[in-house]
Amino acid sequence: MTKRLSLLFFLTVCGIHAMAQDDFGYDLSIAGETKIVSGLKLEFEGRMRTQDDAERIDRFVVGAGLSYRLYQSLDKRVSLKATAGFDYLWTYNLAESEDKYDEGYDDEGKLVQEYKGYNETDRYWRNRHRTNIGLSLSYAPNKRWSFSLKEIVQYSHFCKVDSIGRKKWRFNDDDELYFKLDPTSKGHKNQTILRSRLSASYDIKGFPIDLVASIEYGCGLNYKANKWKFIGGYDYKINKTNKLSVFYRYTTEDDDDEVNGHLVGLGYKVDF
Repeated sequence: MTKRLSLLFFLTVCGIHAMAQDDFGYDLSIAGETKIVSGLKLEFEGRMRTQDDAERIDRFVVGAGLSYRLYQSLDKRVSLKATAGFDYLWTYNLAESEDKYDEGYDDEGKLVQEYKGYNETDRYWRNRHRTNIGLSLSYAPNKRWSFSLKEIVQYSHFCKVDSIGRKKWRFNDDDELYFKLDPTSKGHKNQTILRSRLSASYDIKGFPIDLVASIEYGCGLNYKANKWKFIGGYDYKINKTNKLSVFYRYTTEDDDDEVNGHLVGLGYKVDF
């Protein structure tokens, strides 16, 4: 069984990587969960992600969260949970090149642009932390199927970064490119987003595998953002307390802080 799962994971990675036109990366995580009292659980996680076709680190993340069961029906088919969490991220921003133009009006009053060069910004690290609260409603009509809807409000604080290397390339009077060093910086900023996630899972009879799928939409509350995430994968139950998760995720959004792309993930989780 383990060899088959490994082969399936390898084929999935190769297939997705071959068809990827946007960015591609891997996501590796390890998590733990423990029950504090009845209905209250503590979870913690460490995560590493790659970017730029899996050639560079994208982020390191450590986080923790709490979930509390507010309601459960007598037949245990319906439950309502409240969640809260905190993550700290070390994110790596790739080098960028930005074209620059001089704008003006011609004799006919039309706006024209004249190319004057470009700016090159070096790679840099930027830290940020996230806090989230949410409500999750789940419904299990039978032993095989389970559905859930989760609403999450997430607040992110981006830390300030000083002295980011930058070159300004411009044309001189002889139409030759030259550059001057002009370090830049990134000020701190705050973002709040509402995330809505619809999930479904199916427990395959006779196999220690749950098929999982979800779709998530994120809408910026204090800034413009529309984010979609489409996820599919499976959970392999090693035993009652240990689980492996394999997933594929495609993300598309109009947020400058993230990129569209494909992600293949592998996670391990243990219940204490």
